[in-house]
Amino acid sequence: MTERPTRRVVLGSLGLMIVGAGAGCSADATELETGRLLPPTAGDLDTFLSSCIRCFRCGEVCTAGCIEFHPFWAGPRLAGSPYLVPRVAGCNTCMRCTSVCPTDALTATESDEKSVLAAVDMGLAWVDEGLCLSHQGRVCGVCHDACPYPGAAIQLEGSAKPVVQKDCVGCGRCEERCPQVPAAIRVFRADPGPRWKGFRS
Repeated sequence: MTERPTRRVVLGSLGLMIVGAGAGCSADATELETGRLLPPTAGDLDTFLSSCIRCFRCGEVCTAGCIEFHPFWAGPRLAGSPYLVPRVAGCNTCMRCTSVCPTDALTATESDEKSVLAAVDMGLAWVDEGLCLSHQGRVCGVCHDACPYPGAAIQLEGSAKPVVQKDCVGCGRCEERCPQVPAAIRVFRADPGPRWKGFRS
C-alpha cells in the first residue's frame, strides 16, 4: 500500500510551489539569519542547499523536535530547507536526520560519541563572561550539565566557569538551557568577535 504523505510534507510542497511561481518577485536570502544553524553534518551552506531536496524527512524523524523549515517567503534559495534555533530547541545528536536524508545533503553518521565528535560541526559555543552567572560569582554550571559531551566539549573551571573545548559540535543544548536572558552562552557558525569568550584554542 502506498504510504500517505504527512501533513508537513503536503504543506511544505504547496509552499514550495508558491515559491516557484513567485520566485521572480521574492528577495533571495544568501545566509541563514543570526541564531539559526544547519542540521548536523550539513557542512557549508552552499553545498548543503545545492543537495537538499526539501523532502522534510529530517524534521519528521527529529527526536529533539529542533528541526524547522524556512517558509516560502524566505526566498527560493532557502524556502523549505531545514534549520534549527538552539535557543528554542538544541540538537540531541540522535543523528536520525542523517540516516534518512535521500541525497546525502546530511552525511549519515552513527550516534555514538566518537562518531558524532568526528563528524558534526554545526558551530561553536561561545561564552559572554559579562552575562555568565558563574563568571559573576554565582555558581551555575547548567551549560555543562546540558552538554551531551561534558568534559570533551565543555569543562568547568574554578567556580563552575564554563570553558568550551575544540570538540564542541555546536548542538546548542547549552544555549537552550542557559537560565540567563539573553543567553550567556551561544552557538555561532563563525567567530563572533571579542565580546564572546570561553573558547580554549
